[in-house]
Amino acid sequence: MSVFGEFYWDEHQGRRYPAGRPREERFLNLALLVTTDIYTDHSSALEALQLVEEARAGRDDLPEWLGDSTSAYFRPSGVTITDLGPDPQPQHYTLDEVHETLVQYWVFLCPTAEERRASLQEWADFYAKNDPNPRHPCLDHLPL
Repeated sequence: MSVFGEFYWDEHQGRRYPAGRPREERFLNLALLVTTDIYTDHSSALEALQLVEEARAGRDDLPEWLGDSTSAYFRPSGVTITDLGPDPQPQHYTLDEVHETLVQYWVFLCPTAEERRASLQEWADFYAKNDPNPRHPCLDHLPL
């Protein structure tokens, strides 16, 4: 069963905003990270997925991910996300929970195969500056 029941577009004062329905309250910080910090930037979702894979590979020196609403540390033991509100509350998630949520959110942002391929190409174009053949670590299991 997925961490989020669904992601959807919410309308407020004539504008659309991404929103999600977590299955449990403990996933609220993860919801903040995806819906407010990643927001509509599919490349940021791919960046976060890359951090998950690097943490899975044993890297424990990854820099802090700092957004407008959360900060996150990706480590082999999981991801700790802290909301940046007036009373910050950290919450720890497994790498699998974060990975599953990020893939689900990326598919929400890029609903068609064409959009997902374009998103991966945009990611590759950015990384081609430092690597002549960039390959996203999740490529083999992303829904294309």
